[in-house]
Amino acid sequence: MTTLQALLLGVLQGLTEFLPVSSSGHLVLLQAFFGLREPALLFDVFVHVATLGAVFCIYRRDIWAMVVACPGLPAAWRRPLALDGLALAQYRRLGLLVLLANVPTALLGLVVATALEELFATPWAVGLALLASGGALWSLRYTPKSWRDLDTLGISHALMLGLVQGVAVIPGLSRSGWTIAAALWCGLQREAAARFSFLMAIPAIAGAALLTAVQRVPGTTTPAPALLLGMAGAFGVGYLALRFLLRVVSQGQFWRFAPYCWLVGLGALLFSR
Repeated sequence: MTTLQALLLGVLQGLTEFLPVSSSGHLVLLQAFFGLREPALLFDVFVHVATLGAVFCIYRRDIWAMVVACPGLPAAWRRPLALDGLALAQYRRLGLLVLLANVPTALLGLVVATALEELFATPWAVGLALLASGGALWSLRYTPKSWRDLDTLGISHALMLGLVQGVAVIPGLSRSGWTIAAALWCGLQREAAARFSFLMAIPAIAGAALLTAVQRVPGTTTPAPALLLGMAGAFGVGYLALRFLLRVVSQGQFWRFAPYCWLVGLGALLFSR
């Protein structure tokens, strides 16, 4: 992989990781276009870590609040956030729901994720998955507007969203698209749906990156400068893309990404012929 290819892939990862158009699907298609033979996960692990940094930057207060809300930690850690007892209890509950949501994600990932990724990591399979993602996004035109916040999110809903997140490991199925869509169909308000989707993505992305690094990264042939440049592109573009996405979700325009998914999906099917 050349430095220019790494930069393009990193920028693509940052742009598509948060937008509901499937970053893994786009990486499969672009690597097929470049004729790269190295498995996507070898490079994917580094750019996923970079985009994870963008999530930490935007949700840093929520993340730290969930950490300091854990019982037994020094009270001095909580003072900068000025959280009262009710707020601490809410963040403690939110942290537990985030962890619970990742149980089905982890189980699915350990059992079948690798097989699913290898089975569906072809342009024609990505095309079909992108068509399905477009359908999920289009369905949001018909969701009733809700004012339910995360305080009303139940354990069963969290587990279901975690299962959706696990299935979305298939290239072409957008993780953010499917989890936010599922949360909206569960009745969460727009901001709450996006917030929970990206908070529960932190353990999933970090865990998947660590597992992939242990299993596969030692064999990668991608030069270190190319990896670093790809990470820089993924972080910078990812931060801007996440900011943009949160604004789109809050305006109720999430469904407008559906035609793009359909267009790229059809293109992938034609390309694979």
